[in-house]
Amino acid sequence: MQKLIELKKDENILVSSKLESFLKPDYVYLPILKNNTILVHKNDLVKIGDEVITGITSPVSGVVSGLKKLNSLQDADYYLEIANDFEERNRKEAGGKKKLNQESVLNILNLKGKKNLVLNAIDDEVYVSTENFYLFLYYDVFLELLDEITSLFSLENIYVCLKASSSENVSKLMSDLGMYPNIILKVVPDLYLLGRPSFLTSYLNLNMEETSVVAASEFYDIYNYLKRGRSKRDMLMTISGDVVKNPIVVQVKIGTPLALVMKELVEITEDDVLYFANGLMQGEAINLNSFVVTPNLNSLIIMKKREEKKEGKCLRCGLCSDICPVHLNPVLLKNPKYASLIKKECINCGLCSYICPVYINFNTYLKGESHE
Repeated sequence: MQKLIELKKDENILVSSKLESFLKPDYVYLPILKNNTILVHKNDLVKIGDEVITGITSPVSGVVSGLKKLNSLQDADYYLEIANDFEERNRKEAGGKKKLNQESVLNILNLKGKKNLVLNAIDDEVYVSTENFYLFLYYDVFLELLDEITSLFSLENIYVCLKASSSENVSKLMSDLGMYPNIILKVVPDLYLLGRPSFLTSYLNLNMEETSVVAASEFYDIYNYLKRGRSKRDMLMTISGDVVKNPIVVQVKIGTPLALVMKELVEITEDDVLYFANGLMQGEAINLNSFVVTPNLNSLIIMKKREEKKEGKCLRCGLCSDICPVHLNPVLLKNPKYASLIKKECINCGLCSYICPVYINFNTYLKGESHE
């Protein structure tokens, strides 16, 4: 297994165990992705769970009010605007817990030909605790669902994986797992990239091809679908950073403007700040005012704007190639041919830029940009 590292953390930046909610936005905005079709018209009434764009359901009941140009982590220019009527009308009521359908479980959890199932509650990025918080809130129903799965399939191993720093979850699971002898708790060190399925299966000495790794956030959605007949309508995300006075994990409706969540729930101590979606290592800087919450957003990290460190001349020290978990040579990224050749192999972990003593931002070369 590739040697992994523990990222340095600013001990003054906290991640709260406090849950807040923002579930009643006036409007939600759903991305219109390439090749998707809008299935509703302006002024149509919709219910929670109605498919309004191919593959996308409404998280609120209300009235379709038009299109708006916004931004998110999804590749869309325009977003379908739905005005919330706050009546919480559902397309289909859950009707209580359901009995698992073997075929549905097999397909949704990708268990065909698998011997192992891993529930992954690991957050790779520093200051992010979203996956860990899903486990903290829903561990009891997670264990019940995993136990039901063991009765349907002859899996060799079922693991629940979390970091050693997640002390509350470790304590809760150790006290309850005695009732579930088929489920194994795996506590892993706080090493960057262990949250990635390929690295986690390697750490556990499991064959990747024989193992289904499911993030805790995804498992929560699977539970809701299989047991409650409920489509995804809300999610958890972490909000933290060195200017955040009250770091939180927030439960928020899909399609909510992120600026509204900030205005209602978060207090920051500085005016001149940067916003990063999905962490400091693998995330990206965003414009808060036009940004929408989508299912692939797990965190917002807000940092004080500092003087940008000037990129120096490469020292040929070899630190970047030594640390690369997929054995690439980042120094060669300045060559467009090499950058194009290894683009699919690079996992965008950011470690090469993180370790560089002269502050080279290798990602700009990977994207085909140049500082010269």
